[in-house]
Amino acid sequence: MVKVLQSDGQAHRLDALLALFKTKWPDFESSLTGERFPSPLLLLAASDRLAGGLSFTTALLPDPAMEAVWINAVMVLPEFQRRGFASKLINLGCATANAFGTDRLFVYTDVPDLYIKLGWREVSRDEGGHVFTKVFG
Repeated sequence: MVKVLQSDGQAHRLDALLALFKTKWPDFESSLTGERFPSPLLLLAASDRLAGGLSFTTALLPDPAMEAVWINAVMVLPEFQRRGFASKLINLGCATANAFGTDRLFVYTDVPDLYIKLGWREVSRDEGGHVFTKVFG
């Protein structure tokens, strides 16, 4: 059985999540917690083994110049991929951000088809990836 839960009060798991993100993005240095964005989501497998997660951050939008909440990272371990867990993390991330008081969420990604499938709208792209947004309500 696999479950997704909020990382509040789970500091020991945040270190493991950060280490997991660094396996894919070695220069990942963003704080996983903050006052201006929600706590990360954890994907836990049997025996509460960390199988993936999603983290948030804030960054300025280019136009208009305002701070927005972004999905900073989504990762699922290879043995848990192709089972819809990334989609589940993203959808729960949207609900979490909305409950946090955010009316929209942004992501910069190199897997645009996943976000298109989940109803996100592309707002820009460059040679490295695509920026998508999801507006709530």
